[in-house]
Amino acid sequence: MSKRRTLSAIIMTLFLLFSCGGQLQAEKLAAENKNNFLDSLVKIGQGFQEIFGIFGNAIGDALGLTAVKSGDKRNKVGEHFKKIGNGLTETNNKLKELAGQMSEAKNADESTIKVVEDAIKGANEVFEKLVDAITKLAGVTNDSATDIGDTASAGAAVAADKNSVDTVIAEVKKILDAAEKSGVKVEKGNAGSPVAASNSTDATAVLAANAAAGANAGPKLADEVSKADPWAMIDKIKDSKTTAGNLSQNNHYDAGTLAVGTPNHANGAGAATNADLAAAVALKAMTTSGKLSATANEVVGVKAAGVSAVNKVLGVFDLIIRKTVARNLDKIREAVKEIQYSETTGTNTQDIQSTATK
Repeated sequence: MSKRRTLSAIIMTLFLLFSCGGQLQAEKLAAENKNNFLDSLVKIGQGFQEIFGIFGNAIGDALGLTAVKSGDKRNKVGEHFKKIGNGLTETNNKLKELAGQMSEAKNADESTIKVVEDAIKGANEVFEKLVDAITKLAGVTNDSATDIGDTASAGAAVAADKNSVDTVIAEVKKILDAAEKSGVKVEKGNAGSPVAASNSTDATAVLAANAAAGANAGPKLADEVSKADPWAMIDKIKDSKTTAGNLSQNNHYDAGTLAVGTPNHANGAGAATNADLAAAVALKAMTTSGKLSATANEVVGVKAAGVSAVNKVLGVFDLIIRKTVARNLDKIREAVKEIQYSETTGTNTQDIQSTATK
């Protein structure tokens, strides 16, 4: 009887030892799994911060900086678009790398990983649309021989190339559509009042006169551009037509038609709104063949007005792109924050326990 009790005690002791050892091993394995999970999250977080930095550096760390200046050739506008496109492409490539890291995340709940992957996929699609549109914009603003806002000094204004203006309108529409679908509010802005073509000294003559614009028309155009709302300008470009044919001083036209229409009167042609006039100036100032009209002593001021109009368009354009990128990256960031640890990833809890106690 005594020997039997002793044997039972030994068996019980061994059982407890094995049970305790198995439990310790299971706890150690669980701790390692959690550490692996946290290490994965750190790597994902570092990759995500790098993505934010890449795009920030691509188009500058501050808004409101002038993209172009007086004396710049029109290809400076194209270079600006190209810089943004390159930044978006690099950002998109880094996002794809981040998507690859998702599959390597250890001990993460698969449903939460799927949410991140879907957010990245959505951002990829948006960025690819933006890059395509921006690349086309760069392609029609690449004249390296002509100044931004170039004038036909003491001569008639010259219509902008219709195909180039059509491209700008079409691609701006695509970018604004992508922005709005990403949750960015694209403002309509204040378009202002109609601008009449009553005299050859009016602002309208600089844009579309069939002879040299009269004295003081240049400063009047500069005033119109100065008070133009950039949001309204980009909105007017988006909604523009490019109706070919002679422009009439008695009618009021949209931005696209003002840019590509044939000058037919010394007074130029009326603009539907102040924003249409300023947007038309920007379109003529940066696309192929367009020229403004100015008296000889107002050439510099008219060119400066053209540059100002272009900078207004590019400024709001940059802001819309930034907001669109930020919205999509924020969706990914929020999804990353929700990644959860799972003890059952790759193997189930029972497997861990049974392996530990074998």
